[in-house]
Amino acid sequence: MDEARVSERGSVTLVLVTGPPASGKTTLAQPLARQLGLPLLGKDTIKEALFDALGTGDRAWSRRLGAASYAVLLNLARELPAAVLDANFYPDHGPGLLQACQRPIEIFCRCPAAEVERRFTRRAPARHPGHVDHVPDTAFKAALDGGVSPLGLGGPVLEVDTSSPVNVAAVARWVAQQPEWHLPMPFPPTPNKHRGG
Repeated sequence: MDEARVSERGSVTLVLVTGPPASGKTTLAQPLARQLGLPLLGKDTIKEALFDALGTGDRAWSRRLGAASYAVLLNLARELPAAVLDANFYPDHGPGLLQACQRPIEIFCRCPAAEVERRFTRRAPARHPGHVDHVPDTAFKAALDGGVSPLGLGGPVLEVDTSSPVNVAAVARWVAQQPEWHLPMPFPPTPNKHRGG
């Protein structure tokens, strides 16, 4: 990446909504993107479009299209001046995210493992069949048992308790008050009572 491209990335605003599957990311990301006036890029939206175009299969096929979905998501993020990204990012996605934005703003959805498992099981019948969520995934449970943490890529991090309804307006205000927000304020500033981790 040349120096001009690096400089350009420094003025990009990316808001990452992260956390494990079924932790409430999309439920938060959709209204958050609307309040911030930003486009929303969702990994599952991309993945389900790939399922519709290429067909569904077993867990291995789902993971293969999942990897492709992350690649598409990261490439789209590099082409936009600002966006909200909704995905259960893993640490190895860090370099790609930092290529898109030098200091992304991260909103981490914190939810107890038992509640995440309950939601995951409850939503499975309504999910796109390509996700094969109806088949037990030992890797998913092992990851939950091991604990999931924010990516911590150097930008501000706000951990949000998503086990109950979230005050989206308060989260949006916190985002827009960060130095990494390179856009006009979407609403008048007010005293900030929320702290990032």
